[in-house]
Amino acid sequence: MSTRPLTPEEVAEAHAAGRAAAERFQRTLASLVAESTSVDGLEILARAGFSVIMSTFSEKKHSRKPGLELFHLELIQALALSRARAAGDPSVDYPGVTQRIIDLIGENAQAYQEQAKSKVTADRAVNRQQEMLNLIQRWKLAVRGARQGFQTREYASDLASSVNSSFRHHYGCDATAVVAALSAVADICQKRLEVHLENMRTWMTKKSGSAMLEAFIQDLEPRTQADITARAAKYRHDRKQLEAFLWNINEQRLVSLFTLSTAELMTGLPGEQTEAMRSVLNLLTLDFGAVMQADLDHLHLDNPVQLRPLIRVDHTSVFCAGPQILGVHLAEIVEGLCAKVPKLKKAAEKARADWLENRLSSVVRKGLPHADVREQVKWSEDGGKTTWESDLVAFIDKTVLIFEAKSAKISGAARRGAIRSLKEALDDLVVSPSEQSLRLKQRIIGAKGVLSFESRQGQFFIAPNDVLNVHRFNIVHDVIGPLSSHWPQLKAAGLVPEASDIAPTLSVFDLETVFDLVPREIDRCHYLRRRVELERNATYTADELDLLALYLKNRLNLGEIEYDGADQGWYGLSMSLTYVRDEERQLRLFSQAAPTTTFWTKLLTYLEEKRPDGWIHFGDRLLNIDVAGQQKVERLVRRGQREVSRRPDLFFQTGVTFGASKKLHTIAIAVGAPTSSEQFENNLRSCSQAAFEQGGQDDLLLLYWLVPRTAEAYDFIDIFRRQHRPLPGLVPLLLR
Repeated sequence: MSTRPLTPEEVAEAHAAGRAAAERFQRTLASLVAESTSVDGLEILARAGFSVIMSTFSEKKHSRKPGLELFHLELIQALALSRARAAGDPSVDYPGVTQRIIDLIGENAQAYQEQAKSKVTADRAVNRQQEMLNLIQRWKLAVRGARQGFQTREYASDLASSVNSSFRHHYGCDATAVVAALSAVADICQKRLEVHLENMRTWMTKKSGSAMLEAFIQDLEPRTQADITARAAKYRHDRKQLEAFLWNINEQRLVSLFTLSTAELMTGLPGEQTEAMRSVLNLLTLDFGAVMQADLDHLHLDNPVQLRPLIRVDHTSVFCAGPQILGVHLAEIVEGLCAKVPKLKKAAEKARADWLENRLSSVVRKGLPHADVREQVKWSEDGGKTTWESDLVAFIDKTVLIFEAKSAKISGAARRGAIRSLKEALDDLVVSPSEQSLRLKQRIIGAKGVLSFESRQGQFFIAPNDVLNVHRFNIVHDVIGPLSSHWPQLKAAGLVPEASDIAPTLSVFDLETVFDLVPREIDRCHYLRRRVELERNATYTADELDLLALYLKNRLNLGEIEYDGADQGWYGLSMSLTYVRDEERQLRLFSQAAPTTTFWTKLLTYLEEKRPDGWIHFGDRLLNIDVAGQQKVERLVRRGQREVSRRPDLFFQTGVTFGASKKLHTIAIAVGAPTSSEQFENNLRSCSQAAFEQGGQDDLLLLYWLVPRTAEAYDFIDIFRRQHRPLPGLVPLLLR
């Protein structure tokens, strides 16, 4: 982010770079149109689509290394459809043409983004706002979808089920049948590609040329076998040339992999819905020549291919080079069909809102199984004249989590960075729900006695004295890229009111992914608390999955960089998450949990199993310690156990302090032989007081181990507050 006003010279230099980028954009766009329309577009798209989809079969998320990404494929497809389909020509060097297009599309996309330099001014605030808008556009171009594939399918299927009756009335076929047909496109292409890749492995791994050729032709018809064998004769003694020859034949098969008959997409569809389904598929299909010049001018941020990914081959078949597009946009395609009919649009919007609230409840109940989860929580502060409501409240241990769900769609103008539309979207999705949850938080922390609430599950009570933390979250259906994950940037850019007390904003899909990848309930609560702190303390650019990837690396134990004000470039860390195959979900994100010593894992696991009063708070303290700190504590505990084993009359006590200078945590370590309750209390007091002196903090976590060792991971745990006057007993020291 810009931290100072620019000089006139710097502004002029930026404008010159912006003009050069605009010229480069137009030049590369013209070259792309010429290259992609002078040859058979299906041949180009098949090769480009195969290149992109290989990333899925490698079970890795898209790399940020230079290369072809899915949004590039969408651009190429639109460009190819801007003219009539050229006749196929066997003499065309399709691999060469495809590579030139790939090189050009990357340059074109980069030039498109760099055009924004022409909008730089000497005003720091204006530049900051423009950087925010550019960030939205970059996220739209480079980050594919706000959901995992299985999440998109589940939402699309549930939405379709909710509107089936109305959809059938207006379109003549079930919405669920449309989802099934579009899902079949991706599934059929995937199965074909798996077979194709397996076939490639069988012949490409052969060491000799003769073995390679034999493996390549073994399943082909005799006439085809003979033809390829004869043509390959001159390469038999040059394995490299033979491989290139066979690879060229292999590429010629790609068009058929992405070509599907409409009949196979409608398998199992009731006969009376067949014609209606053909009509719906036509709405999702583009012909060659259907993309106009006006579309090309705004292609990067408003590509028609995203919601119409099929290409008509003839009246019985379609082509889809990017089945992954359906994995990203399937739900939006269904919503788009619903939006064409006012009554159906209204039904879909209600279904979307209901789905979000139900999904949020399901995710929280599954991710926090020991929380008391309440939906539609209502309360009044004026004897019932005014009733307030929160969507979901989860009470776990001494922590209250408040979730406000907002299902409003983000307009296309807002996604493209239109200031007025963007502010309206942020007010609806971020500001308004933050005010709603803040009202409940203030009600809880300002109360003098036990509070009563109504909920869908019935009446329940919260005693303010039992609450240590109240955390608030906005849960949305759609996010606005990395902006959703750092509200201070929104304030700095003037996109939300400076005085607003903003809550962190996550999509329900990201929340579900967090709970899937963060292993324990105690860690999930820690993630949520650290998200609140991080957004307030640190300066960064990242979306939610980037922050999750960072948490899985170091549990957001960042040291001084959390507070030093330097802009942390975490955007893209989510590329470290990998995809693994799942029987139910096909592909899902996966990552190893944050590094933790065996000793520390036992402490956390035991704490979660026993769940003593304050266990979430205790877990927070433990999870704020990195591996080096964990190892240091373990060494001290082992040392204490050795010393007490040699001298049972000895009481071992020490303390260690960790963390950044603005957020230090002290852990007091006590090791001793079993003793009377009075002496045990004296030991706790002595250990805590010594650790207070050592760490200089106002509270600390104390862990106590007995020698000989018991079967427990620890024998006592609690948080103590520093006392500034003598007290007759120990209990008032405990933070309850």
